Parts: sequence; C-alpha cells; structure tokens
Amino acid sequence: MSDGCPRCAEYEVKGKLYCGSCGRYLGEKQQGLRETIDECPSCVEFQARGKSFCGVCGRYLGEEQEQQTMPDECPRCAEFKTRGKTFCGACGRYLGGPERDPGQSSGSAKRSSLLEHIILAVTIVIMAIAVFEAITLMINFPDVSSILTGGRLNLILIVPFPVAVYSISGFVLQLYWALIAMVIIVCVIIAIQKLVIKARGPGGITGPGAAEDTAAFWVCISLSAMLLINIIVTFLTMASGSDVNVPDFGDEVEQMFGMANAAFWEEIIARVLYIGIPMVFISLIVTKKKESLKCLFGGFGMSKTAIVLIIISGIIFGLAHYPGWDDQLWKVVTAGLMGIFLGYIFVRFGLYASILLHFINDYLLSFTWMGMDGLLVIVTFLLLGAGFVALIYILMRALGSKEAIKTLPLFKNGFVKNEDDTPH
Repeated sequence: MSDGCPRCAEYEVKGKLYCGSCGRYLGEKQQGLRETIDECPSCVEFQARGKSFCGVCGRYLGEEQEQQTMPDECPRCAEFKTRGKTFCGACGRYLGGPERDPGQSSGSAKRSSLLEHIILAVTIVIMAIAVFEAITLMINFPDVSSILTGGRLNLILIVPFPVAVYSISGFVLQLYWALIAMVIIVCVIIAIQKLVIKARGPGGITGPGAAEDTAAFWVCISLSAMLLINIIVTFLTMASGSDVNVPDFGDEVEQMFGMANAAFWEEIIARVLYIGIPMVFISLIVTKKKESLKCLFGGFGMSKTAIVLIIISGIIFGLAHYPGWDDQLWKVVTAGLMGIFLGYIFVRFGLYASILLHFINDYLLSFTWMGMDGLLVIVTFLLLGAGFVALIYILMRALGSKEAIKTLPLFKNGFVKNEDDTPH
C-alpha cells in the first residue's frame, strides 16, 4: 500500500481504522492486522449485503479468508479507474498501478468529490421540496376528491401514442385518487429513509461513493439537468421561429390531480410496461427463478439489455406527449430525454424512485398553488444552477463509463444471486 492519501487524516480524526479513500490502515501497527483482527459487529452486516470486505474493519468476508484474493474486475472498475479512484466503489478492487499519474488522479478525484458534495447539498434541498409538495398534496386532497365525485377518468396505454383502454368514475375514481396520494407519500418517505440510512452508515453520506448510491442523489441530478435542458431546448425552439405553447391543464385543483396522476400512472405504462415486464420474461428464460418477478418494479441493475429497454421506453414516452402538446416536436425531445432519466432511475433504484422524480418535477407548481410564487423563482434559479453542475457530472460519468459499458453483462437480475448462467 502506498503512503497515506490527503484524506487519511480526515478518516483518522473520525476514529476509523481504515481510510475510506485509499484503504490505508490508520492504527499504530500497519502490518498483519487485517488477517488477525477479530470480527467486528459490522462484519455480519456487510457479509449479509453480499460484500467481500467489511466497510468498518476491512476484514475479508469470503469463504476462504486465508486466501484473501481481490475479486475479479467488475463492470464498474474501469469507470472508477478513469475517475481517478484508487479502489473500485462497487467491488473494492485496487485500481492503482505504476502506469497511472498520481497527480492527475488526485486532481480528477478532487473535482469529482467537489461535484458530488455540491449535488449532495442540492439533494437535501430537493428532498425538502418533495416534502413540501407531499404536504401540498395532502392539504388539497379533499378539494381534489370533491371535483372527482361526478368526474370520469380514462386510463390510457401508450402504443406509442396514448390510447384509452378503460374508464373509471364515482367511488372507484375516489379510491384511485387515494391510492395515488398514498403511493406518492410512501415514495417520498422511502427515499428520505434510504438517504438517512446511508448518512448513518460507515463513513457517512459524504464517504466515497456513498451519496451516489442513493435514489435521492440521482433524482437531484436528473431533475436539475432536465430543467436546464428544457430551458435550452425551449430557447432554441423559439430562436428558430417556432411557437412554444403550453396546453390548458384546467384550474389549480384539476392540475393537482392531473400532475399526481401523471407521476403515478405514466410510470406504470412507460417504465413497468416497457422495462419491467420485458425484464421479467427475459429473467425467467435466463435464470428460471421466481426472483425474476421482482424485476417488474425495477431496481434489478444495469445491463446491455436494460440500456436498450431504457432507450425504447424513453422514445415511446417522448412520442406519447406529441398529441397532448399540440404536435410540438420540442416536447417530444424533452419528454424523451426525461423518459431516459426516469428509465435509468427505475432500473437502478426501482419504481418508487422514478415516481418520486416524476412527482417532484410535475408538482413544482405547488409553490404557485400555495401562493409562494417568489419562492418558486428562487427554487427555479437554484435548480438551474445545479443543472450546470449535474450536466458536468453526467458528462464526467459518461466519459468514465465507456469501458464499463462495454463490459456490462448482456443481462442482469440483481435479485438473483450467483448468476453463473447469465450471458455476457
């Protein structure tokens, strides 16, 4: 192991035995203790999570502890190496070597860490916005229920344009509205809970790669980036001489129902239908295991097959907005890109995360509904500024993921353990 990195002192002050950045032992004796240290309380936790090493004491948790061999290179090793990391944030593999430029790697790591900290700060703000929007939904729940008493809703599928397949009204529509509200509130709670759990874990939320493993972090990136992209595309459309028109979505109470319904139902017909269901059937064919059914609600992990389905779902999602937005092509572009962000979050974290992103985006009008237009202006500028940071971060991740994408498995179901038969 090389000499300490710039973050060794930080982890030593925190009382950690190992540096979370370079893996250096920070105790008095630096030789032979990894093999002899007794199992700490966190070993069982990390072993249950399928980790090869304990994140607290560094103990190897494999079947043959005396061998302690580093796992083979995983699909994300190349990505973390390009980003200047000494260890892979996914499998823990040491990525150093004489061919690397330490100064360049350190600079790259610092830039990446700075961007992550900025995005993390905005993530906390966006989670606060999500709570505010959820409260807005609950406060206005009775008003929405009252207008639905004599209303009727056409449930649609997109093939790729919207087609009404069933109609609900009366008491069924009231139950449907209650279901939407309950699901959205649960999604907000789950995202915040997972963020808090990560913050209380080893190394905290600011630890290497900790924040980016949460849905809230990627909801922040997606929301900020898409808001900026929307502004850019709108400006370019107007500059080209084309009109930019926003359809009439009704009064405020009608908008409250329409936006919440879109966050829920559109995720079912765009992500579950075009990503979840295909992955269930593919997983059943490949693995022949009942865990394949879990793919229906996302969170099964990235693969080449998942990427193809994300792109298909995004294109269909974009086309679905064409007739509802007065046949405006710019909306197809922005909705299609948003569909790709939603698809990525669905695949990596699950349906709750894509519903959350969709809800926060559509319910930003909550500030207007609650008479806080001034605060909406501040929030908009904050998200636009964060959008530049998010796009830079996405670009850095994309450039650093070229080799990682090549090594992605053809298919992956993260719910199935020991996928030896998974094709690559």
